[in-house]
Amino acid sequence: MNRIFEKYYFYLLARLQHLLGQYDKSFANFAKVIRLRTFFWDVQSRYVASYQKSSKNFFIEIRGGIGDFLQYLPFILKNKSARYLVVTHFKDAQLFFKTLDIQVDKYYFYSSKQEYRGIRDLLEKEEHSLICPRAQFFKTSPFVAYKDIKNNKRKIVGIHRGASALESVKAIPVTFIKNLIGNLNEKGYKIILFGTKKELSEIKIPKSKDIILASDKNVIKNLSFVQHCDFLIGSDSAFKTMASMLKIPTIVLHHNSKNNFRDRVFIRPYIKNHIMHVYKYTNFNKKEMKSLLHYVLNILS
Repeated sequence: MNRIFEKYYFYLLARLQHLLGQYDKSFANFAKVIRLRTFFWDVQSRYVASYQKSSKNFFIEIRGGIGDFLQYLPFILKNKSARYLVVTHFKDAQLFFKTLDIQVDKYYFYSSKQEYRGIRDLLEKEEHSLICPRAQFFKTSPFVAYKDIKNNKRKIVGIHRGASALESVKAIPVTFIKNLIGNLNEKGYKIILFGTKKELSEIKIPKSKDIILASDKNVIKNLSFVQHCDFLIGSDSAFKTMASMLKIPTIVLHHNSKNNFRDRVFIRPYIKNHIMHVYKYTNFNKKEMKSLLHYVLNILS
């Protein structure tokens, strides 16, 4: 069956099964729709509704990196008793879920797309599991603010240049970040710099009361700072997802490359809601850096 028609077929079948009280089957078929198109119509909310009435006699799969975890969190925090499997490249995933008091039955770690496909195929054969429901927004931040930032009526801009180990090419060059910070300082913005200690040490920014570093080993503590931001500027990473889900104006700088999943799940929904602006760069040469800086400052103003 053609993929375009498949999602309609499984969506309508799942709705019928839900109507007939066949909730396990309905949940399984909504999962098939989500595999074809993550945010197709109202599939996510109907998926959750079928789960609540199902036998719950299966595992819920949490797949991907921190950005994916964030979209799963609205469901996970309301359904802590579910049986979870985590499939991820994020090495500190256990700390992430332990901090949130989420019990996970089993972790599967991968460091390449090939390893991920192997785990995915294994789960399809051996485990009775279905993908975790996602949400596009948080009602409020799911993380306690680990540090209070005094509001002195100055706008706060969050900046994140890094990327996951699996997608290191996403990182924004240090030269551009230093230039951006200099311009923001001149215009009177307060800055929160997000990243690992190694990433932030590469920038070599002198200590300043106007620059706050968010580089704790526990990524949740760093993500909790996002709620203080008036804007966030970053690479295609979890921090831009956190900001977008909190409806904080976000400027994303990513390479001009084709990635349908990224665009459908993490970019287009937020552009559509007028939260996100995207600049697709080519090679970050001097000319492009100048153009990009003008783009960012124009949006902030």
